[in-house]
Amino acid sequence: MRKEKYDKRCHELAEYLGKQRKGKKSAHRPKKHEKLGVDQFKGDSTDTQRFIQDCEIKLDYFRESLRKDLDKVSLVIPLLQGPAKKWYQSIHPYVSEEGARREGIPFDLKHVLRTWEGFRQRLVSSFGGHSDRDRALREWNDLTMKSGKIDHFSDELMRLALE
Repeated sequence: MRKEKYDKRCHELAEYLGKQRKGKKSAHRPKKHEKLGVDQFKGDSTDTQRFIQDCEIKLDYFRESLRKDLDKVSLVIPLLQGPAKKWYQSIHPYVSEEGARREGIPFDLKHVLRTWEGFRQRLVSSFGGHSDRDRALREWNDLTMKSGKIDHFSDELMRLALE
């Protein structure tokens, strides 16, 4: 009788501890993610940095369940609104096989826009850094070569050209 009671207690304890472990694991790192919980992005260049940073924080949090880069891109797409949504519609055939088929263009499974890094870079180049480009253009227009300063001039020219 004692052995049966002991075995029953051990089984109950093991069951309880198993539930506790499962609860802690799912509370720490959720497996499912319906959406990222990031404010939408409307294409405002002053908001690009915030949007990218918020997305990367959330994507990093869900990294265990986001095995493919395209999963990351797919979670971010619904957050695009206004001009940003129109921008995405123009690149959709390069991200989606169905979109490419509808447009009648060949689909490349390894296209750079199907990766988070490629998607992020294109988003930033399209919506972010306008003030940096404007500043670089002003510097370019104001650039003058002073006597005996050819090296400085060529260095500045290269720096501005690469920005």
